[in-house]
Amino acid sequence: MSEPAPADPRPASEQARDAARAAARDAARQAARPDGPATPAQRLEAEAKAALRADAILVERITPWLFEVGTWVFGGLIAFNILLISALVTVGPVGTAVRVSITAFACGLPLTVAGMCVLRLVKDMKEVGLDDLTLQAFKDAGYPDAESYFPDPRERKAQQGKRSVVALWYTLGIALAGIVLTVTGLVAALWYMAWWIGVVALAVALASVGLVAAVFMQTQPRQPPAENEAKRRLRDAQGPPRRGPDR
Repeated sequence: MSEPAPADPRPASEQARDAARAAARDAARQAARPDGPATPAQRLEAEAKAALRADAILVERITPWLFEVGTWVFGGLIAFNILLISALVTVGPVGTAVRVSITAFACGLPLTVAGMCVLRLVKDMKEVGLDDLTLQAFKDAGYPDAESYFPDPRERKAQQGKRSVVALWYTLGIALAGIVLTVTGLVAALWYMAWWIGVVALAVALASVGLVAAVFMQTQPRQPPAENEAKRRLRDAQGPPRRGPDR
């Protein structure tokens, strides 16, 4: 019996980047083969399919990292909401700004807890192998023809991948809602001290988001010549832009 292949020790981001490059190289080789796509439209279609495969591989490779990032984001939001709620409860409803702040934190806390639960449950179900354990439990219990009631291993793996992607999309929306409510509660609490403090805090928060976006935009790698050539072929295949009818 052959031994299983050792796990790749590299980070998930590097594995995903190499997988995307490999998919792009495969598309380039297919386009360059004599028996490959002949027309520019066919070559572009082949490259588009390869890009979709590369995106799927990228999402699959970085899913564990995204789950880890989501976990500590939700953990930070939960801790912050609990801390501010406990401080504002002692103050009491002394003003409209305080009531708005407490309401925002009280609404954001259950959302962030729900997001944390979704991430942890989906991740643990995949790591434990709940689907395989369920099938094995039915087999051990002597259930007749148990495998016919469960999908095959390939389909179970596809279901796990779909479950992870759906969980990430839902938790992304939950995280955005939780962040908006947390920022609203913080600004309202600072507004109670002085209105300009809340305005300054909101401006600094927006500037911080812009700074993070600028850092990622500046650190993006340059487009390789092959990608520029593919874009040029796409423009040539589409032809010149059509002009509207003369009036």
